[in-house]
Amino acid sequence: MTVLLGVLAALLAVAAGGLLVPADRRRGVALVVAFGLLTAAGSLTVPADVRGAAVAVAAGVTAAALLSPRDWPVERARASTWTLAWFAWAVGCVVAIAPSTIVFMAQLAVVGLTLSWAVATSSRADVRVFLRGLVGIGVAQVVLGVVELTVTHRPVPWGHKVLATGRSFVSDNKVLPGDLMRVEGSVGHPIPYAVLLAVCLVVVVVAERGVFSSAARWAVVPVLSTGILLSGSRSVLTAVLLALGYVVLTTDLRHRAVKIVSSVSVVVVAGVLLASEVVSAVAVLVASGSYENRVGALRAVPGLVTRPPTESLVGSGFGSEPELYARGLLPQEGFTVVDNQLVTTLATFGLIGLVLVVGVFVVGLTRTSRTGTAVTIVMATVLFSFDYLVWFSMSGLAFAFCALARTDGARSDDVRPHGARSDDVGHDGVRPDRVESSTLSRRRGRGSGSPA
Repeated sequence: MTVLLGVLAALLAVAAGGLLVPADRRRGVALVVAFGLLTAAGSLTVPADVRGAAVAVAAGVTAAALLSPRDWPVERARASTWTLAWFAWAVGCVVAIAPSTIVFMAQLAVVGLTLSWAVATSSRADVRVFLRGLVGIGVAQVVLGVVELTVTHRPVPWGHKVLATGRSFVSDNKVLPGDLMRVEGSVGHPIPYAVLLAVCLVVVVVAERGVFSSAARWAVVPVLSTGILLSGSRSVLTAVLLALGYVVLTTDLRHRAVKIVSSVSVVVVAGVLLASEVVSAVAVLVASGSYENRVGALRAVPGLVTRPPTESLVGSGFGSEPELYARGLLPQEGFTVVDNQLVTTLATFGLIGLVLVVGVFVVGLTRTSRTGTAVTIVMATVLFSFDYLVWFSMSGLAFAFCALARTDGARSDDVRPHGARSDDVGHDGVRPDRVESSTLSRRRGRGSGSPA
């Protein structure tokens, strides 16, 4: 009862404060509040009551912002529609096969859907507020990570996750030299921590000049990069490189050659200077059980597809991984985590669930803004190395950025594939200069016809 009253009080306070925020910024503020709560208190390391309250307030604030009236047009929310279809299928499967997990799945669905639709219906001002606020959250997490590494030696404030065996989840950093531990901030795990920082890094690099100044970019990029390295996540580093490669290749022709040459030069110089370290790191990775587990996940696909037809289409149920391990249908390398979200989805929600999840990401990669596409590349890459759709912060990032419309105003020196400058495109796909020009012509026409 106390937690419920606290949630209601928090929602009322935020709703009252939201009335003071301009309508075209309410969704942006709500998104920042939601992600702040999900990254600070949304992981499994958080006490259940606190986590439930944080998730409820995050979803409630975002839902309230969605009810706020808007007077700007938006594109058709295709990714949000696919997200709705995915969660409708997931909830239906849970009700039919694994009803004991319905509360958790309902929480995931409400958070994912409200975040997705809030981003899809945001104004340009909303998106700027959201991107700036998210990067601020990322910088705060880097600070927590540094404090964790140098002062507390445990995640702030919740501590390490305690496994079923009673052992705390602590691992060594295989990216940086020395006997450093991987940091996770308040996010609950080094990989979600690294993904949050990777998303923020990509946002800072690709967003329009009006969102982040040059000084802010120069200051924030090294901070976020340091946090990613401290996380020790090799898969996230790979995802960042792929996303930045996309950014370079889609830069305006006037600047693309310079960026490609400079990027290749940095890679070559780094490769020469760090050749021995790179070879050693690759050898360690290939010899690791983590690598074998990920390869094993791919080898499990044929067996999962050839299950009885109904099970193959619908899956074995949310949380059925232990049963599938016992049946020999999941990797037998000694790990009890698949570490591949696509394989896990195929196993638990069947071929239909897999198609729906892939559909969300395909739409995100092809129909979203340049910023959204770059972030979606990060999130899609990590699908192959982590089961993250059960993490509120990570799934929230994925569903939100897949729905980011083409109106976020990517940098003014960038050109979209169809040739229109990204900063010249309005919510309805019409260039503002053309709207202004036609409006001015009509006004002049009226003026010329009136008596002197």
